[in-house]
Amino acid sequence: MVEEENVIGGINKGYLRSAENQLLRIEELLKKAYREAERRGRIVGWVSRFGEVRVEENSVVRFYIDPSTYYANDDAPFQRIGDYLAIVDPKDTRLVLLRVKSIVRKDELAVVGIEPPISPIINEIEPRSLITGTLVEGELIMETSGGEPPRPASKSIEPQSPVIDPNPEVLAQLLDLPREGIVMGSLSTHSTIIKNGNIVVRLPISSLFHHLLILGTTGSGKTTLIKNMTLSLYNIDNHPVSVIIDLNQDFIQLPLKNDSIPIPKQVFESCYKDLKPIEGIVVVLPITVETIYEKLKDKPVIYYDDIIEAVRGVVQKYFIESFSPLMNDASAEFHYRNVNKTMIFETSSPIRLIIIPYFINTTNTETDKLSPLLPGLTSLSKDLVKKIREGFKRRHGLYPPMQILYGALSYFIERGGFRQEVKVVSEDDLSLIYDYLRPYIIGIESYSDQATRAMISTYRLRGTTFTLLDAIKDYVDTLNKSKFHRQTIEALYRRVSSLMESGIIDVLILKGKEFQVLDEPNWPTIIEVAETYNLPVVVDLKWSMEEAGLDTLRVITYRTLDSLITWKHKSWAQRIRTPHIVVSIDEAHQFFQNESKNKDEIEAIRQVSSMISKIARLGRARGVGLIFSTHAPNDLNDIIIQLANTKIILRTEKRQIENIFVPREVLDYLPRLQDRMMLIQSHVFREGYIFAQTTTPLTAHYDISAYLDKH
Repeated sequence: MVEEENVIGGINKGYLRSAENQLLRIEELLKKAYREAERRGRIVGWVSRFGEVRVEENSVVRFYIDPSTYYANDDAPFQRIGDYLAIVDPKDTRLVLLRVKSIVRKDELAVVGIEPPISPIINEIEPRSLITGTLVEGELIMETSGGEPPRPASKSIEPQSPVIDPNPEVLAQLLDLPREGIVMGSLSTHSTIIKNGNIVVRLPISSLFHHLLILGTTGSGKTTLIKNMTLSLYNIDNHPVSVIIDLNQDFIQLPLKNDSIPIPKQVFESCYKDLKPIEGIVVVLPITVETIYEKLKDKPVIYYDDIIEAVRGVVQKYFIESFSPLMNDASAEFHYRNVNKTMIFETSSPIRLIIIPYFINTTNTETDKLSPLLPGLTSLSKDLVKKIREGFKRRHGLYPPMQILYGALSYFIERGGFRQEVKVVSEDDLSLIYDYLRPYIIGIESYSDQATRAMISTYRLRGTTFTLLDAIKDYVDTLNKSKFHRQTIEALYRRVSSLMESGIIDVLILKGKEFQVLDEPNWPTIIEVAETYNLPVVVDLKWSMEEAGLDTLRVITYRTLDSLITWKHKSWAQRIRTPHIVVSIDEAHQFFQNESKNKDEIEAIRQVSSMISKIARLGRARGVGLIFSTHAPNDLNDIIIQLANTKIILRTEKRQIENIFVPREVLDYLPRLQDRMMLIQSHVFREGYIFAQTTTPLTAHYDISAYLDKH
């Protein structure tokens, strides 16, 4: 009898009570989810009740937006593909991030046949047909609950779950954006900024040491981005020292103010408004033999102090041509000092500007350090160089300047040394040697030919007991005995000739009755000066190098990279603390080519690939980060594409990124990106990539050459 009372229509009352309790519980969960949704953002819709809600790999969830919400804001995220929304799941008030994939609108009265569509015959409109729900499809990305770090979305999602336009802080939390690091700009989609630019996208400084590659067509904003990144970097405590290889004098303008407010204004206000300007720069300025001699050509006799004053004159000329046009013809007085064999010219007005003249000195370096200067040498040519230089050092205790190798090779080839032994003995030979060396020694043109020949045969190299002629004789003697093939010696001669034409290798000057090589700047000293004054370092490859070929610019770049990584590695081995360094190389394809049909260039590319691979691997462990920028990634050495763990892609043609992995869902957007809008593809972001937009340059950004041409 009791059992019958507990059964109604064959259904157990306990089960009904349980079902009713479950219903009440689910109702409370839904209400709680909606309360949580209102707290986390603005409710814009709900997950569809029609059809299944499937969660699987690459899941897409459908949800509805009511007409009043749809028409309330013409810039809402549910009206743009690529924007972000979030779901609050009732089961555990879990937040699930999704990216809008599609937006579906229908004229439902026309679809069901109640109202015909507008046509040329029936020229009427029916607004009631547009008061319909909007179906939106969103790709599931990340989820989080209880303050836990976001993880890939994987749990089931309930129909009727509220969908929200999340508050900026909630969206940043769901994306798990880095909270510290270099400001890259505001979070965006592929077409517009998000949340009025209020979500800042940063790259942790640690990611720089896994190396960056910046891609973008001309005018897309690569140089602007590097400038803005550098300014942001110098507003972070304990930041690395920035070294920038500057091909077009874009980066010497870093300490100069931009006359206008950068745009988009909302991005500037959110990301960059409080950044302090960089107070100056350290310019490493390559100076050629010709540039120095131009200041000395009227002197009958040249002494070492004259060289210093000549270099000062070059520095003043550089300032007038490169900075005065941007600073209302401001003048500056430079003070000279020499620190660790490094010339330093410094002024603190109108900005702190430290200019360090740059020359390359091979006389106190190790043999293998010639490799960055002579890329493309065959193994036989390398063996020949090693044999000549090491033999000389063994006999005399040091390496002679490259002029000696150049003079010996020139003389050996011209005198037919492949067929018979040659000797430098006659007066005619002195004239020949003089002609070889004349363009590469400062001061000898002040004397008569006869006096200069006498100097070559009587004046000694500083710190030695032999003359230039003695050294050339020694080298020729080694060449006589080497028995190397003609092609090997000629290949070496071509490389050395190209090196000497740069005008910055082993700059020889007269000091008293000695020939002396100008010291190569000491990179540890340069970095120490830059760190002391909190300034970036810019290697200006344009001003005095404008007429130089790319080979010369590459030599300077390779030498800089090699010097920095050698110093860092040696310091690490000795447990000496040194500052971290980030080297930025604009137009990187000019320095690190991908391929060539020329045999010599193929070998050079192979050797440069090996060099950059070594530098990148050591740099990651020793605190040297590399930033490469190019508009032609197809021309860029493949090793760089492989080594760069973070890739920043601005507007780029599809054919230029064929060798670069880009998520398929964003590939079609890249050729249509607005200026300064970028895809950042990096391991530092949970979803692997993100869009961001920076502003127009935060610092001055003038075409100096165009200004000079105009004036």
